[in-house]
Amino acid sequence: MLIVAFFWAVGHPLGIIILRTVHPFQLASVNLVLGFAGLLIFLLAGGKLQELKAFSAGEILHSMALGVFGFFFYQICTFSALKRIPASMNAVLVTTNVIFIVIFAALIFKEKLTLFKILATLTAAAGAVFVVFNQGFSLAGDIQYGGILFSFGAALSFTFYSLGAKNLLSRKDPAVVVGLALFSGMILLVIFTGTVAGFAQLFAASPGTWVLMIVLSLGMIGLAYPLWFFCLKKARASEIALFIYLVPIFAGILSFLILDERFAWRFYFGGLLILGGIFLANFTASRNNST
Repeated sequence: MLIVAFFWAVGHPLGIIILRTVHPFQLASVNLVLGFAGLLIFLLAGGKLQELKAFSAGEILHSMALGVFGFFFYQICTFSALKRIPASMNAVLVTTNVIFIVIFAALIFKEKLTLFKILATLTAAAGAVFVVFNQGFSLAGDIQYGGILFSFGAALSFTFYSLGAKNLLSRKDPAVVVGLALFSGMILLVIFTGTVAGFAQLFAASPGTWVLMIVLSLGMIGLAYPLWFFCLKKARASEIALFIYLVPIFAGILSFLILDERFAWRFYFGGLLILGGIFLANFTASRNNST
């Protein structure tokens, strides 16, 4: 899980570097194509594609529909955000998806909003304000609102993906469900990129840029996802989820080392509030599951 958290974190600073020469949609397409290739090798090696026989047509369509939010919109939003705001900020703001899950689970599935959940939401929301206005609480400051909106868009996309996959993942192998979602998201994104941005910049990219794209794609998806599935078999999901806290922390450290990103105290205080809100949300969920 430390390796998973590292690769999910390193994608943020590497994305900043790569986006200096390629379009966000192009990087997103490469990320899904190479990532899917890595995940497909894992599925084939483990004989998991045989489990597709146990999927009904509706379950296959359901899995592929998840790719619209989990991979298509998410990739567009997160790399569009990295084009506009620092990697550390994007890594922190995207983690608010846990809080959005609490809110929309209450709205859609009528899950009870306990005091802990309300406190978690308010804590994380306060943290997001500190992160966004880390240079001072002024609307006239040098704030890239477009990038911030894309970060929250990525968080919302993953929220709808998570909620939509909840029942399906309880019945079917998560690796196969994610594989189908990734495949459909990849196809949609390649078509979208070819229509909107084309691929000329990719063909003209330097070998160094391609090396970084390969490392990012195979690391974030091709390696991290199989390791995630492996860990799910070895430990409880609630225990594994705790490692997600490390992603924004690793991203901040790596962005400092690689990109020399620096922030005022408000950013770090806001990040702690968001992580605190996520902890409260997960603590509530774990306690409910245990009872």
